[in-house]
Amino acid sequence: MVALHTRVIPGRATVTHAPRSRRTRTLAAAARIAHDVGLAAWFGGGAMGAVGLNAATREVDDPTQRIRVANAGWFRWAPLAAVAIAAHLGGLAGRTRWGPTGPLIGRDQPLAVVRLLATGVAIGATLESGRSGRQVIRGGDVAVATAVVPISDTPDEIAAAMGRLRVMQWVIPGATALIWVFDALQDDRR
Repeated sequence: MVALHTRVIPGRATVTHAPRSRRTRTLAAAARIAHDVGLAAWFGGGAMGAVGLNAATREVDDPTQRIRVANAGWFRWAPLAAVAIAAHLGGLAGRTRWGPTGPLIGRDQPLAVVRLLATGVAIGATLESGRSGRQVIRGGDVAVATAVVPISDTPDEIAAAMGRLRVMQWVIPGATALIWVFDALQDDRR
């Protein structure tokens, strides 16, 4: 028979659970690390791209080469971004499976739902950035102000894709920051 541990938290429900094995605690820690490191890289890459890479293309003298320079940076980042997102999502799944409590428990459920919505927004924005970026690349070497700001000579289709990129470059770090905020609030309630 397994002994249950009961924890009483004033003003909250009583939590009863079986003690976790060393293996389960190790898996939970690995899941937390993957979740947090993946999220940090996802946020950091998006923020650096918006603040650094995309804005720095203004420094390229030839306006027809600005997109090419930005794309060179984004192509180098894309594989790491994919690994970061996979680590975050894998860590989230692992935390749900091996963590001390699942992400949708009791009064934490509203926070967990908002956190999952923020994750969905971040994933959607990342996918849209990739789609719009490929559309800009297909346009070739066209004159632009920066990687995400067209000029009057920029073809309409490319300018529209750049407009979406200009928005998504801020949605990605914003949504990933919200995931962190809600994760911290949820952890604080446990």
